[in-house]
Amino acid sequence: MDRLTAILRDHQPLLVALSGGVDSSLLLAVAAEVLGVQQVAAATVVSEGVTPEEVLRARRVAEALGVRFYLAVEPLLEDAAYAANGPDRCYHCRRHMYRTLREVALARSIPWIADGTHADDDAGDRPGFVAREEAGVLAPLRQAGWGKERIRAEARRRALVTAEEPANACLASRLPTGTPVTLERFAQVARAEAALRAAGLGLVRVRHHGPVARVELGEAELARLPGGRLPEALERAVLAAGFERVEVARYHGGRVEA
Repeated sequence: MDRLTAILRDHQPLLVALSGGVDSSLLLAVAAEVLGVQQVAAATVVSEGVTPEEVLRARRVAEALGVRFYLAVEPLLEDAAYAANGPDRCYHCRRHMYRTLREVALARSIPWIADGTHADDDAGDRPGFVAREEAGVLAPLRQAGWGKERIRAEARRRALVTAEEPANACLASRLPTGTPVTLERFAQVARAEAALRAAGLGLVRVRHHGPVARVELGEAELARLPGGRLPEALERAVLAAGFERVEVARYHGGRVEA
């Protein structure tokens, strides 16, 4: 903790990019403890690929910690480079997000911005890393050598509401590279995933392959399914989101659809 504490103390006041996941939540909690709530704020950038559930979780985290919380809207689909969903889509998304965060920070005289990037995140094939470095956004958890296991353990110790939250990514990650990003496709994925999560399945990805929904589930979720198939009622719910066929597969984290 000493290394992380030192990094945070060298960068205050601080705006934390709060996604509603465990990584940024833990970073915000430690920052609020080390720097004090008057020296820390949190902001969530809402785009078409962010679900209302994510925004609600982010707000709950900030409120529980007594930290100022800001929402900013960034309509990414107005950027043709993002909407084209090429291999560099994450770069364009993050570039816009960090620019918006900088605007939030400058308006409140906050010189530093940090996000929840950590030591286990692979920089090798993540265009978003380039955007973060270009924007001068800090990654204190990564710099301090904190990986997912330690982050999760510390979040549990602090009883954060996101401590058991499964890993997540924006809805655009559910589309194969080269498949244009549209509101309709986002809505199909979001509706299907909401139905699955409502049934108690935690780690869920619905990959959009045109008429086919490939439902990827974590090991624990797959173990609950007889024969590795969705119950008929759940399959109908996925089909009702706008798909014609459902496939079930094991989830593999950190992938980019191709």
